[in-house]
Amino acid sequence: MTAAQGITRPVGISDTGHAQVRVLGPVWVTDGVRTIGVDRPLERAVLVRLALAGGIPVPDRRLAADLWGDGEISRPVERLRVVVSRLRTALGEHGATVLRTPAGYRTTMTAGDLLAAESIADRLHAARRAGRYAEVGAAADAALRLWRGPALADLLWAPYAAVEASRLDEWRLELTVAGLDAALRLGSGLECLREMGILAGEHPLHEPLGRLHALALYRAGRQVDALDRLRCLRLKLTEQFGAALAPETVELELRILRHDPALHPARLAEKASTPSYSTQRIIRYRDVATAAHRFRRLTPGC
Repeated sequence: MTAAQGITRPVGISDTGHAQVRVLGPVWVTDGVRTIGVDRPLERAVLVRLALAGGIPVPDRRLAADLWGDGEISRPVERLRVVVSRLRTALGEHGATVLRTPAGYRTTMTAGDLLAAESIADRLHAARRAGRYAEVGAAADAALRLWRGPALADLLWAPYAAVEASRLDEWRLELTVAGLDAALRLGSGLECLREMGILAGEHPLHEPLGRLHALALYRAGRQVDALDRLRCLRLKLTEQFGAALAPETVELELRILRHDPALHPARLAEKASTPSYSTQRIIRYRDVATAAHRFRRLTPGC
């Protein structure tokens, strides 16, 4: 996952005893005990944009463009001053977390759920490099549990939020695929074959997902369907991008044609703690994804 242009994030997890904003779903501002009511969309959008900057000041014109687009904006500094003043009022005792500096506005609040997910993802990558696939699956599951719905679902009218939400959606899919890959490497995953097929159909150009689906089909005794999945993937990549299959996808196709016995894993000592976790993960992913359309047309109030 990469950040939206101009957005950087610190490493680590924010202290749950302090006020933070959560972005993996509709925006939620909390002090760890109660919800802090930031009801106006513009104030929420400013707070999230500053939180995603990781404590780095955001210049006024950059902040204005992220909120209202790159067109000519009448009196952006004055408009921002009004929005920030209302934001501080809404934050109450936490209003001092939004600061004015010579370089622009900044906040000491962090995106707590996003930082937590990134920390878990770091553990996932370390476990994958070490070949500890039960840990990979557990980490993917833990990260995906942090999503409460489509990321930034109530801010998609803001240009920066639409970009960032799209990137977070892509990252969520990558986490899902990482968990499925771990399940298949552990000799599991066939219990979610139907859900995997639906997911692959929703993302027909996602080559790693298509590869996993083909492998699962083959292991379920459906060689023809597995080869057909790879054939469709090749056609779509060629038609839309003029691209060829990746070498690892071509290799999988050849191994399926040869009935390579190594495609059926030996019994592994390492097992996932919950046999059906891969199915649950896909269902959670699709529940979040299918809810996204409910928020696409929301626009800010005054």
